[in-house]
Order: sequence, then C-alpha cells, then structure tokens
Amino acid sequence: MAMMELAAGRRLGTGKEQNRKRLFQGKVPGVIYGKGIETRPLEFERRDLEKFLSTARRGTVVVKMIVADGASSKESFAVLKDVQTDPVTDRVIHVDFYEVALGQKFKIEVPLKLRGKAAGIELGGVLEQVVRSLEVECTPDSVPEFLEAGVSHLGIGQSLHLGDVVFPAGVQPVEKDMKMTIASVHTPKVEEVVTAAPEEGAEVAEVASVAEPVEKEKA
Repeated sequence: MAMMELAAGRRLGTGKEQNRKRLFQGKVPGVIYGKGIETRPLEFERRDLEKFLSTARRGTVVVKMIVADGASSKESFAVLKDVQTDPVTDRVIHVDFYEVALGQKFKIEVPLKLRGKAAGIELGGVLEQVVRSLEVECTPDSVPEFLEAGVSHLGIGQSLHLGDVVFPAGVQPVEKDMKMTIASVHTPKVEEVVTAAPEEGAEVAEVASVAEPVEKEKA
C-alpha cells in the first residue's frame, strides 16, 4: 500500500494551558512513543491531521511522519494508536502515535474482505463473516491495505478458514491455527412459534360452567 505522510512539529511547551492555546491557534497536540524510544511531544496542523484521520484507520495504516525541529526535520514511521476528542464538540484534541522501525517487523491489525458470492446463498443459505480483521506481522513498508479470501465455493454448512486467506509476500498471520473459522454459510434461523395449551384446570372449569344446569328458583 502507498504510505501516507503527515507533517508534525516538536511541541516545546507542555501542560493543559499550553495545549488550550494550541487548539485555539488551529493546532492539535500529540505524542509519539515506541519500544525503547523516549516519548516525544508533537503538534499538528488541524487541517492536515483531520485530513489524515479521515482516511486512516486506527492501528492499520503506517504513516511517514516528517517532524520539524527548528531548521531541521526528521522522518519517523508510526501507526495511529489513540485519538482523543472533545465530548461536546467531538473535535480532535490529542493524538498518540506508536513509532516503528523501517525494515523491522512489527504487529498490526489489517481489515479482511470476502471476495465473491457464496454458492450456498443461491440455495437459501446465509453467509456469516466471523472475523473482520487479522493481526499480521510485517515490515512498515509491506503493510497491506487489506487481506482477502474467496467465498464463491462455499455451500451450505461449509466454512472458510484462516488457511484460505491470501497473504502477500513478507506478511504472516500472528494466529497460527490455520483451521480458525473466518466465515461460514448456514441455513437461516427460523424462530419456532409455540402456542401454549390452556391449563387443564381452567379448561375443566370452563366446561363445567357450561354443562352445569341452572337451578330454578323454588316457588
């Protein structure tokens, strides 16, 4: 997949008051951190960040971040980890990124798409997708946009398994059970309507009330 880019700047001042000023100026505070890497405070232009967030899925897109620090800049590669929004306006007020090393494998969640129409659907079956994303291990420059598996051959009562998913070169699933169910075709569930029989005592009482003769008043 094409790697996305995002410009950022080093955030020199920290604290709630400083962050409020940044938000007022059209900037959004954030941080970037990683395994064995010092957490670094950043700031983003709101327009650039919101454009990125409208496309990126959390934890599934690797971004090349160009961090300006005075007259120099540095490239970092990261995945989006957390987005905080204002509870009233729903606008982004803080973002967290997790840094990854280019050329070094890491784990990332990737969407899973099913391809084709299951044969069992023509016979009245229903296709159920059990797993919608898979955790894979790969390098930042080989993260696929999505994974896919064909379901055209599935009849009623048949399932698709992890071993049927197509993985690009250099991408391996973290899950090792190749028999794990991804999707299946089953007959639609029919709700059984049961009419409750009247209680025996109530039925007898009703019959007795009909059959019992009415006593005539004595003169």
